[in-house]
Amino acid sequence: MPMAPFDPITAIYTPAHAWMYETIVAPAVYRSRHVIDEYFLPHLPPNARILDVGSGGALFTNYIADQRPDVHILGLDLSEAQIKRATKRMRHYGHRVRFDVGDATRLDFPDQTFDGVISYGSIKHWSSREAGLAECVRVLKPGGPLLITDADRSTSFEDAEKFVENYKAPRVLGSINLAIFHTWIAGRSISLDEARDLASRLDLVDEHVSRITEMPLVMISGRRPA
Repeated sequence: MPMAPFDPITAIYTPAHAWMYETIVAPAVYRSRHVIDEYFLPHLPPNARILDVGSGGALFTNYIADQRPDVHILGLDLSEAQIKRATKRMRHYGHRVRFDVGDATRLDFPDQTFDGVISYGSIKHWSSREAGLAECVRVLKPGGPLLITDADRSTSFEDAEKFVENYKAPRVLGSINLAIFHTWIAGRSISLDEARDLASRLDLVDEHVSRITEMPLVMISGRRPA
């Protein structure tokens, strides 16, 4: 399929894209971290090994590492700029958190390697959502949790408007940020119905697909059967 006009915006981040997301957008996304507490962390065993697919600047990697000091986390991202930003942010966490360049659709790990797999705001950048999700489940150990979130293409205008109000940007840019979110972020992501369809093809128990309350975000969660 030919590349759509906006695909480069949501492909591999340039340093400028990385800076914009981490500085302006990420603080608004961070308000949804409660889903990690509810759907991911409780299902991890002690000393779990976690794969963070599309770890970006490590905002949520950082959160998981702080909530669970016993876990080891490997963050993967296609963007060298984000790998550098993540490594700098997590430099004080020692050997238990590290980052590498990697593609969600071709994970270079044996089957059943990780105790948990998470991907926060990354699926819209994958060249194949189906292949990426299948890979995430493949490398997950039996009983391990999977949590995928991203912008909801079917979000309401009201939730999107509230969301961009939490950007770290001057309010005078609100209309511009809203247009960018609808076109280049949510507009290139998945809808709730698409998330349900994708999840239905995965071998998961305790599957849960929903919008994140009062946010223009959708989530897929579940566990690999024991």
